[in-house]
Formats: sequence, structure tokens, C-alpha cells
Amino acid sequence: MLLSMNIKKVILIKAFVIFITLFFSLAVNSSQQDLSDKVKAAYIFNFIKYIEWPNEKDIVNLSIGYYGSDKSYNNALNEMQGMKVRHFKINIVKIPSINQTNLFHIIVLDKSLSKNINKISEQLDTKATLIVSDNASEKKHTMINFIKTNENKVKFELNRYQMLNANLKVLPDILVLGGTELDIANVLKEMSATIESSLNEIKQQSTRLEQLKENIVSREAQSAIQQNELRLQQKKLKVQSNKLEKQADELKQNKQNLQLFEHDFNKIKQELANDKLQLANTINDLKNLREDIQKKEQSILQLEDQINKRKELLKNLESQQVTQKQEIAKQSSVIQTQFIFLIVTVVASFAILIILLVIYKSRRALHKMNQELQANIAALAEVNIKLNKAQTQLVESEKMAALGELVAGVAHEINTPLGVSVTAASHLEDQISIFEEEFNTGQLRKSSLEELLKDAKASSDILTRNLARASKLIRNFKQVAVDQSSEDRRKFELKAYIEELIQSLLPQFKQGKHKAFIATNNTIELNSFPGVIAQILTNLIMNSLSHGFKNMTHGEISLALTLENNNVIINYLDNGIGLNDQQREKVFDPFYTTARSTGGSGLGMSISYNLITSKLNGSIICIKAAEGAHFQIIFPM
Repeated sequence: MLLSMNIKKVILIKAFVIFITLFFSLAVNSSQQDLSDKVKAAYIFNFIKYIEWPNEKDIVNLSIGYYGSDKSYNNALNEMQGMKVRHFKINIVKIPSINQTNLFHIIVLDKSLSKNINKISEQLDTKATLIVSDNASEKKHTMINFIKTNENKVKFELNRYQMLNANLKVLPDILVLGGTELDIANVLKEMSATIESSLNEIKQQSTRLEQLKENIVSREAQSAIQQNELRLQQKKLKVQSNKLEKQADELKQNKQNLQLFEHDFNKIKQELANDKLQLANTINDLKNLREDIQKKEQSILQLEDQINKRKELLKNLESQQVTQKQEIAKQSSVIQTQFIFLIVTVVASFAILIILLVIYKSRRALHKMNQELQANIAALAEVNIKLNKAQTQLVESEKMAALGELVAGVAHEINTPLGVSVTAASHLEDQISIFEEEFNTGQLRKSSLEELLKDAKASSDILTRNLARASKLIRNFKQVAVDQSSEDRRKFELKAYIEELIQSLLPQFKQGKHKAFIATNNTIELNSFPGVIAQILTNLIMNSLSHGFKNMTHGEISLALTLENNNVIINYLDNGIGLNDQQREKVFDPFYTTARSTGGSGLGMSISYNLITSKLNGSIICIKAAEGAHFQIIFPM
């Protein structure tokens, strides 16, 4: 009884001291409180500039609900009534009940009601509503929480994780206003410290209870009340321990996810290194191939010069031959005249002798001229042999030139997927460096891990698609290039092979947006010379693109493949400018071209004709068409 009286006296004295202290401090703090509330209202006004709501384009009136009993704070917020920020018009409403908190875009809690932030957060769930609290102790439920520094200044804490769960986008510049970003790890540490302090308090209370039980046996009713309170605290302790166990499980799961990610990260890094090595090898091969093409182009130019010189030599020999024939004709007429004169003057033997001498000399001169003519014919035959050799070399040069155009087109086509792959790999490397820096500094967040996983998945998809595309182009190019550079016989399906050839020539089609179509009713399996067929069709296609589709776009080339009596028939048509009668007659003549001024050699169709007749034992004709050019190729299987 005496102990309870002493306790009451101590409580009354403490209450009196607190009352006197509050009486004197209220007058001093009232002015400071008004200023602090206005600062908070200004902060809220500026927060709207750095936060984005989903579908905010459809929001005209931005509703701000105030839930609390601080009149000064409410008055400071009401001063923003009707003000405009960005494209919003601010509407301030006082919330009378906690059940109405889900009707607003921003909810402002005063210091007294910030302790209910966990209930409000659970009620809103993932609704896009910004919660602004004041000195809330439940840090994990806060979004923006006002705090006071040691210098009695108003600052704010930003919980970006909670705002992302509410589908609110926060601009990075919001921290320029003077706030700090709340670390989730620190929140967990504070929760564990709170639990430990609660455990210590429970231990102290249990000790006091045991002392009170020994000293105050007569107060069984009060003891029962204290026991009930102890049970409630034990229940709270159990709830907190359950929360701790859940958090420990989540921490273990996060560690396992991190280990899995590190394994995937190392695997992706190894694959990226292999792709880089393969890319470097491919680039070196393309450089070597480009140098070979340049050397062969120089040899082609030299051969063209030699051919032009030999053409001039042939023209000179032909003119000499014509001159010699004219002289022989004149001499033969002279001989005939002398013979007639011999008959007329047969009477005189002296005259006969003179005529015989003249005839003898004339025949000697004729014999000498015949020897010179035979020597000229032999020289002409030798020049013809050299010309055939030069023509053979020129055929090979035409093949290499076509192969060079093919290489240039394929190299240009490969540059696009390889460039995209290099960009994706560089972007992934930058993201990995940023992630590694955050990991080493201990600032790793779940959002950073999710962003890296998202970037890694997107970059690996881009790398896979573009490297597969480059690999397909190189594979098609390798087969066509090998066939064009050699004349080996092998088995192949005609339509599939022509499709691969056209695929390798696609860069030439893209310049004028031209198209090629292949039609066939049967599967044509051949054991023939694919390189010869590729050379012939390449000449026809390049003629259509360079001459037939000159100064026009959206040209169309069609190839109809049929099989009749063990003969393959290829009908090649385009819708270009076509050929007139004179051009059709001379189209297969050597050195005939309509584009000599632009570098045409006039050997493409002549080479094609010789390849078809000699290699394939077939024929090619140019058929008159109403539109464009029409060539028909026939050769046995």
C-alpha cells in the first residue's frame, strides 16, 4: 500500500514538471512549428515535379488528402489550393476517416497519425498513391518521410522501393531538394535493433514482475492485469519473431538468386568472349578476301590492256593482208597481159626469150609473195592462239570479278548484324561494369539486379539473332563462292541452289528495290556443274540489274524451271527495257556491249554462251518478248 502511494506521488510530480515545461515551450515553438509546416508544404509542392503517376496524361485535378489534427500543417497545405504544377491543378481535401484514404493521389499524414502508416499502406496495397509521412517509425512502409536534423532543419527520407511497388516513377533529381535515399538494409537493421530492445524491455519487465509478486501478494487483481499485459507482449514478440523468420528466409532466397545470377553471368561472359574471338577471325578473313579481290581487279585491268593492244595488232595484220592481196591481183593481171603479148610476138624468137625471162621473174616474185603470205597467216594463227588464251584468262577474270561483287555485297550485308552484335555486347559490358561497381561498394539493390538481368536477357537475344543471321549469310556465301571459283561436278537441287545464289546477291537487289521469283512444279535433282550454272545466272541477273533496270525501281526477275525428256529448261524473264532485233542478234558476240562507256567488257553473255554449249552441252537463245528480256536455257540432266 505504501509503495503504491509513493508511485502515485512520483507520477504527479512528473506530470506537474511536464506541464510547466510544455507551457513555456509552446509559446517558443509555435512560431517555429508554423515555419516548419510551410517548409513541408513547399516540399510536397516540389515533389510533384519529380514524381510521375501512371496514366498521368488523363489526370487534370491532382487531389491531395490531409489526414491529421495539426491545424497549422493543414493551413499550410490549403495555401496550395488551386495552384498549378506541371499540367495538374492541386485540390486539397481533409480526410475525416482512414477508410477514405484510397480516393487521393497524395496522402499527407501529420506526426501524430504517421504511426498508422502500416494500416494505410496495407489498405492502399499497390494503388498509385504517394504517402507523405512525418517522423514515421515504420520505415519499411514509408515512401517520403519528413525528419528533423540535429540543427532542427526539415529533411526527408526517400524509400524508392516502396514507391516502385505503387507504380510511381521517381526522377533521380528529386534528391537535389535536400533529401536522402532510405537504404532497405538499414531499415532491416533498425527493425532488428527494435526487436532486441523490445526483448530487453520484456526481460526487465519480467524481472520486475517477479519482484512485485514476492513483495505484493495481496494485489492479486493487479497481478492478473499485469499477467494479461505480459501475455499480449508475448504475442507481439511471437509476431515479431515470425516476421524475423520470414525476413531470414527472404534473405536466404536472395542469396541463392544472387549465386544463380553469378553463375549465369560467368556463362554469358564466357560466351561473349567466344563470340568476340569468332567475330575477330571473321573480320580478318574478310580483310584477306578483300585484298585478294583488289589484286585480281588489278590483273583484270592489265589483261584488258593486253587485249586492246592485241586487237590493234590484229587490225594492222588484216590491213597488211588486204594490201598484199591487192598487189598480187595487180601482178597477176600484168602476167596475163605479158602472156598475150607473148602469143602476139611468137614469131620472133628473141621476143619469146624476153617474154620467158619476164614470166620467170614474175613467177619468182609471186612465189616470194606467197611465202610472205604464209608467214603472215602463221603469225595470225599464233596471235589467234594468244587471243584465245587471253580470252580464257578474261573468262577467269570475269568469274573473279563476279565473285568480288558477291563478296562486297555479302560483306556489306554482314556488317549490319555484326555491328548490332558489337553494340549489344558493349552495352552489356557497360551494364556489368556498373553492377560490379555497385556490388564492390556494397550498394547493390534488388532493382539493380533486376535491371541487369533484363539487359542481359535482351542483349543475349540480340546477339543470338544477329550472329545467327551473319552465320547464315556466311554459310550461303561459302557454298556459292566455292562453286563459282571451281568447276567441279556435284549433286544438288536446282531450285534450292538458285535461291542461295539470289540470297547472296540480295544487296544488289536492294539498291533499286528489285525482286526475284522462282517457279517450278518438280524437284530437280542434278549431278552437274553448279559453278557453271551460278556464273551463267549471275551474268544474266547482273545484266538485268545494270542494263535492264537502268533508271528504274521495283524491277522483277522471274525464273521458271521445268523438266522435259531429261532436259532442264530455264526460262529467264525480266520486265526491264528489253532488247531490239539488232541487239538480240549480237547479244552472244564477243566484246559486244551497249554500255562500253560505263565499263562494260561485252564478254558476259559470250562467256555464258560458251559455258552452256561446252560445259553443259546445252543451248541458250534470246526470245523476242513484249516486255523486257527473255532467255531460254536448255541442257541435259
